[in-house]
Amino acid sequence: MKIILSKEIGFCFGVKNSVSIATKVLKENKKSVYMLGPIIHNPQVMENFKKEGVRIVDRVEEIPEKSTVITRAHGVSYSILHQALEKNLSIVDTTCPYVKKVQKIAEYLNKNNYFVVIFGDKMHPEIVSLLDIINNNALVVDKVTEIKKIKYQKKIGFISQTTKNIYNFEKLSSKLLDKTEELRIFNTICKATVERQKSVIKLARQVDIIVVIGGRKSANTSRLVEICRQQGVKTYHIETKDQMKYKWFHPEDNVGITSGASTPDWVINEVINKLKEWYN
Repeated sequence: MKIILSKEIGFCFGVKNSVSIATKVLKENKKSVYMLGPIIHNPQVMENFKKEGVRIVDRVEEIPEKSTVITRAHGVSYSILHQALEKNLSIVDTTCPYVKKVQKIAEYLNKNNYFVVIFGDKMHPEIVSLLDIINNNALVVDKVTEIKKIKYQKKIGFISQTTKNIYNFEKLSSKLLDKTEELRIFNTICKATVERQKSVIKLARQVDIIVVIGGRKSANTSRLVEICRQQGVKTYHIETKDQMKYKWFHPEDNVGITSGASTPDWVINEVINKLKEWYN
């Protein structure tokens, strides 16, 4: 068996930044530290934070006054920040810089009377916070059929969730051309996401099987699984080494390994080591 790693694998910059900030806060705070939802979509990382004493909650109301709260990498809405300030919470913002950039662009488009169209998953935390920031003055789409339903607008601004499929973004962009006299397109899919997607396409051409390692709730991991399968390669999505099955593989296989942007190196290494134990 030959194991080939994707060129782009492990934590992206935004995740490294968020995890680093949260880890530092935990070391410096003797009192309870809260997280307003999981800062990243990786179960192993979040479990480790829980073991360190972090309390993960869904609402500001669950956090005692004057506590420290860490916001998630996916962004936080202004209304939630306002609630946190009203309770005198010490806010530690770990929002990914790329997500903040999307928020600023959305605000600009909304302020300048563009009909804002967002390529994204409606229930993803990044989109939920983004919509709140621009007072829900946007249409979230995920398919070409949804673009077709848009009525003619004088001005349209098109942006994307940072973790979406770049190729689908380009397809949807072209469909908006006949919906307006002025179209402004901002490719807000983060560079790390794009490079990871391109890298996995190259990997798919070299292997018989691809194992994608990442959280089930991770949007960027799901995109990688989708892209791998579109390339026609047998693809398995796992969160841990224990989810891998011996029967998936043959000794002569070339096996590709890739991961979502929130998958730590130690989880990836566990998967690689298990494959080596089985076949080398």
